[in-house]
Amino acid sequence: KVPCGITTPEVYKVLDDLATDYGQNDLKATTRMAWQLHGVKKGQLKHVIKTIREAGSNTLGGCGDINRNVMTSPANFKTPAYNEMRKYASTIAQILAPQSDAFADIWLDGEKQATIEYWQRYIDGGVDLAQVANYDNGRGVMTGHEKEPLYGKTYLPRKFKIAVTVEGDNSLDLYINDIGLVALMEDDGQTLKGFNVVVGGGMGRTHRKETTFARAADHLGFVKPDDVLELCKAIVAVQRDHGNREVRANARMKYLVHTLGIHGFRNLVEEYFGKKIEPVQPMKQWKFTDWLGWHDQGDGKWFKGFYVDSGRIRDNKGGPQVKSALRQLVDDVGCDVILTPNQNIIVSEIPPEQKGLVDQILTKHGIEADESKLTPLHEGAIACAALPLCGLAITEAERVIPEYINRVHGLMDKMGLGDQELIFRMTGCPNGCGRPYMAELALVGSGPNTYQIWLGGTRELDGVGFSYLDMVKEKDLEATLEPIFALYKMKRKPTEGFGNFCKRVGKVQISDFAAKYKPGSYKDIVEGAGRMIGQGKMKSVKIDADIHTRLKVLAKQKKMTIGQLTTQYLLDGLFGQE
Repeated sequence: KVPCGITTPEVYKVLDDLATDYGQNDLKATTRMAWQLHGVKKGQLKHVIKTIREAGSNTLGGCGDINRNVMTSPANFKTPAYNEMRKYASTIAQILAPQSDAFADIWLDGEKQATIEYWQRYIDGGVDLAQVANYDNGRGVMTGHEKEPLYGKTYLPRKFKIAVTVEGDNSLDLYINDIGLVALMEDDGQTLKGFNVVVGGGMGRTHRKETTFARAADHLGFVKPDDVLELCKAIVAVQRDHGNREVRANARMKYLVHTLGIHGFRNLVEEYFGKKIEPVQPMKQWKFTDWLGWHDQGDGKWFKGFYVDSGRIRDNKGGPQVKSALRQLVDDVGCDVILTPNQNIIVSEIPPEQKGLVDQILTKHGIEADESKLTPLHEGAIACAALPLCGLAITEAERVIPEYINRVHGLMDKMGLGDQELIFRMTGCPNGCGRPYMAELALVGSGPNTYQIWLGGTRELDGVGFSYLDMVKEKDLEATLEPIFALYKMKRKPTEGFGNFCKRVGKVQISDFAAKYKPGSYKDIVEGAGRMIGQGKMKSVKIDADIHTRLKVLAKQKKMTIGQLTTQYLLDGLFGQE
C-alpha cells in the first residue's frame, strides 16, 4: 500500500532486500501505484509483513472490502495544487483505513506500529486524524461500532477505490474510481478553492454476462475543502448501506450509481452529508501523460520518469537490469521512488548536479534514458500480471505485451502511422485490473491465446470504449487491426486520435468497412480524403517526360505507383486549397 505512489529510499531498500531474500528477486509496480512482492513462502509471510510495517509502511488495505490504495498524479511538482493533492490523498488514506486490531494481532503479535507511516509527512500537522475519522454528524454516516465506527461489523459490499488529481492532469484514470477528486485553485493559484467530485467508476465485468459492465464515473458536484473529507465518508456510508450485498458481481458502487442515476445517488448522499452538493465547477481539458523524461519539480530539484515493462522491477536476462539500476539510484542519489499509474517509475528529489549521474546509471544498466527513442505505444501501455501469477487469468498479458507492442507498432509503421500516439492495454481476463476498457485499443483475454478487442476509449481517458470482436486468435491480430487502421487513416479528422475516431464512427461503420476490406489495400488510401485511390473512374493525363521520370523515382522511394502519388499530390496540394 503506497498512497500517492511514493516510496522513500529507506522503505524501498527494505522492499528490495525482502524481494531478494524472501521473494522471487523482483518487485511488481501495480496499476494502482502500489507494490506487489511475489514468491514469498507462507512460513516467511509474517516476517515480511512485519518488516514492511516496521520500516514505516504497511500492507493493510492492500485488499479486502475496504478503501484500497489512494492514487494521485505521479508528477512530483511542488506547486500549491499538487501539494494539496498529495495532502488530501494521504489524509483520506488515513481516515478510511480500517481501525480493527485484527491486523496487528495476526501479523504483528499484537504490537502497535513502531514507526509512523511515511506518507503522513504530507498531512497537515494541525489535522487530528482520529477526530476527523470518528466524527459523527448524526445523519447515519457512522455505525456506532466500537472497533469500526465507519465500516461497521460487515465492512463494505466490495472493494472501494479513490483517486485525487489536479485539473487537467488525467495521468491516473480518474474515471475508473468509486470516488475521484479534482483539486481546483482560486485565481491566485495559491489557495485551494475546493474539489470537483466524480463517482461510480469501475472496470470489472464478466464475459457474456450483460448485468456486469465497465463504467466511467459521473460528475457528482463540487465541494469546499472543509467539507471534502466528510463528503467522502458520506459516500462510503451510502455504499455501505445501499450497495448490493446479495450478488457480489454487482456489489461495486458503480452499480448503485447506475441503478439510482446520478441525481438519485446525489440526493441519497446529501441525506447522509447533511448539505446540498454544489454544481460542478468548470475545469481545464483533460490530458494524459505518464511523465516520462526530466521535469523541473519547481523547488530547485527534478524528477525523471522511465519506462518499465509492465512494472516488473527485475534484472532481465540479456535485457535491462531494472532492479540493480533502481537500487543504485536509491543508494547513490537518495531519491524517492514513485510508481506511476501506468506501471512506470519516477525517481524524484534529484538535485540538478546529479541529473547526469541518474542518466549514467540508467544507461549503464541498459535502460533507455532517452524517452524519445520509445515507440508511441510504450508510454500508455499497461498489462496485468495474468499467467502464471493470477488465478483468474484466462490467457497471457504481462509476459507477452512487449511482443504485442512491437507487433501493433510494426503494423502501424508499415501503414504510415508509426508516429501516432496510442494508449494500448492488455489483460488476461475481463476483470479489468489493467484498465483496458478506457484504452484506445485493448486486448482482453477471452480464451487461451484468444482476446476480445476493445476500441473507442479516448486519449483523455474520460470514457469507456466498446467491444469490437470477441474471440480473436493471437495469430490473427494484424489481419484484424489492419482494416481498422486503414479506415482511421482514410477518414480521420486533423489531429483526431485513434480512440476518438473509433468512438465517432462507431462499431457498425468499422465492421462494415472491415468486411469489404482487401488486405494490403491501405496502400491505396488518400489520407483524410475519405476514400481510396482508384474508387473513382480513372483517366489518363499527358505530362512532360522529365516530370514523369522524376515522379517515377519519387514513387519508388515512397513505395507507391505513379498514379497513386500523383493523385495524392493533387488532392493534398491543388484541390486541398479549395
